Amino acid sequence: MFVTVVRIILGFIAAVLVAGAVQVLFVAGYDDLLKGNFSAISDQLEGLGLLTLLAATQSAVFSAPFAFLAAAIAAWQPIRSGLFFIAAGILIALAGFFAQYAGEAGSATILNRYALAAYVASGFAAGLVYWLVAVPRARPASA
Repeated sequence: MFVTVVRIILGFIAAVLVAGAVQVLFVAGYDDLLKGNFSAISDQLEGLGLLTLLAATQSAVFSAPFAFLAAAIAAWQPIRSGLFFIAAGILIALAGFFAQYAGEAGSATILNRYALAAYVASGFAAGLVYWLVAVPRARPASA
């Protein structure tokens, strides 16, 4: 039981960190980072890291109840499929997107394809990372 709780917490932490990193990369648009040209952005890596932590914190605050509900459902109905956790991540990200849209005032809006793609990509990545970190997989039988 203790190991399961630790896996869930570590998986959640890894998932929100990855979600934050995906959000930052969508906003910052660092083509040099994606091309592997680290020398061009070495001065800005600290700022990217800080932005990732801030975005991860916001993701964690919003998604924690939903993520733990999904984890509880997966534990209750022994679900080990990566597809379940990816779908849960995308649904949680979409809930965050529409919650932000609903809370907007004025004419400026988040409702556009690029922002939607950023949220869906971060949810996909977070669900995948959670599954990789937190969900135990069957071990091959030893002969």
